[in-house]
Amino acid sequence: MSSSKAQLSITKRVLLDYIKFKTNNNFKFFAGNEYIADVLDLTKNSAKTFVNDLIREGYLYKETDKKGRRLLSLTGKEYKPLFEDLTNLDKKALREENNDLKQDNKYLEQELETHKHHANMLLSEKTDLVISNTELNIKIQELEERIRKLENRTTKLENLFYKNGISQEELEKAIQDNEKKD
Repeated sequence: MSSSKAQLSITKRVLLDYIKFKTNNNFKFFAGNEYIADVLDLTKNSAKTFVNDLIREGYLYKETDKKGRRLLSLTGKEYKPLFEDLTNLDKKALREENNDLKQDNKYLEQELETHKHHANMLLSEKTDLVISNTELNIKIQELEERIRKLENRTTKLENLFYKNGISQEELEKAIQDNEKKD
C-alpha cells in the first residue's frame, strides 16, 4: 500500500476525532449520517461514504443495537488525530439549531399576529352583523305593527261603508275605478 493511501484525509480524521470525543466515558455513538453531515458541514452522501470507508479501512466498527439503531465505535487502529477537544463542533451544531429555532419562532409569531388580526376582523364583522340584524328586526316589528294598524283601519272603513248601505260589490267597483285613474 502506498503512503498516500495509508494517510487518512483531514475529513476522515475529523470524523474519527468526533466519534472519539462523543464516545468518551463509554457513551454510545448512534448518530446517523444526516447528523454527522450537519456537524461536519458535509452532504449526507459524503458522510455515508466517509463512514463506510472508515469501516472498510478498519478504523470504525459498525453494529446494530437491540432497538435496530446503528452503533459506531472506534476499532483502536492508530491514526493521527487532528484535535484533542471537539466541543466546538457540538457548539456549532447547537448554534445552528438554535438559530433555526429562533427563525421558526419568529415566523410562528408573525403567523400568530396575522391570525389574531384576522380573528379581530371577523369578530368586528360579526358585531356589525349582529347590530345590523337587530336593526332589521326592529324595522320588521315596526312594519308588522303598521300593517296591523292598516288592517284594523281597513276593517273599520269597510264596516263604516257597510253601515252606510254600500255593498261589498259597490266598494270593490269603487276601488277598481280608483285604481284605473292612478
